[in-house]
Amino acid sequence: MQKLFTLSLAVATTFCFGQSVSVRETNEKFSTGNQSAVGTTILENNADDVINEWKKVLKDFKYEKVKDKDNEVFGDNILIKDWGNNPVDFYTKFEEDKKAKTVKMAVAVDLGGTYLTSAGDKEKYKFVEKMVKDFAIKMTKAPMEEAVRAAEKTLGKLEDDQKDLEKDKKNLQEDIVNYKNKITKAEKDITVKDGEIEKKKAEVNVQKKVVDASSDAVSEQAKSSKKIYEKLQNQLEDLEKDRKNLKDDVTDNNKKIKKAEEDIKKNEDAQVKKKEEIEKQKTNVANAKKKLEGVN
Repeated sequence: MQKLFTLSLAVATTFCFGQSVSVRETNEKFSTGNQSAVGTTILENNADDVINEWKKVLKDFKYEKVKDKDNEVFGDNILIKDWGNNPVDFYTKFEEDKKAKTVKMAVAVDLGGTYLTSAGDKEKYKFVEKMVKDFAIKMTKAPMEEAVRAAEKTLGKLEDDQKDLEKDKKNLQEDIVNYKNKITKAEKDITVKDGEIEKKKAEVNVQKKVVDASSDAVSEQAKSSKKIYEKLQNQLEDLEKDRKNLKDDVTDNNKKIKKAEEDIKKNEDAQVKKKEEIEKQKTNVANAKKKLEGVN
């Protein structure tokens, strides 16, 4: 539960506002020196994931090799069909700010002795600009989409917990009804048992008198009277034992009712808290989606 709450709080804190991804023409230092480049800042991500995904983008084109070293990705002889049959070299540098959770990205394109600029080749520059923009938006959205999924998963878990609590309360209420029905039946059985006990006691008393009266009788008659008396006493003891068990059942079911009522109170308190958590998490989900939708 604490873990879910912490995740909810983190989502609410991190995703409260929209983000805009911008692309600009800049001049950056690469392994080949200072070059004109297309720059952007990717938000809410890390350099390792961004670099790995950018290498995949370059490898979507025909290429000779794509490798990275010291946070710079080199795409050798990248062939872009829209530009003809002359391959170009891509140099992409990355700079991560772990505290801000941002990754600065700059792409320089060696056209074959000269580097791409907006003034030198407007159409090719627009192509790379869009390529970088689309990638930056994708990589900014990726962790936000994951955060939305995580927030929705947490919300779903909380809602399932709420349903379980409601089901538990219903079961407890049904248990109380069953306990009360058992008590009612037991009390009726006790009344019947009381009548049987009184009747049996009368039979025992009558037979005791017979035993007492036959004490001077022949041995067989006395034994027979005593045997009947003992049988009646055993039957009486069984009836009294049954009555005690019924009384114990009443006591036990009353205790169960009390326990169930206490559990219902705890359940209702838990439902109040759970509903508050659900409402907070709904806000977290809405905020996460709002921030994702704000990326452009």
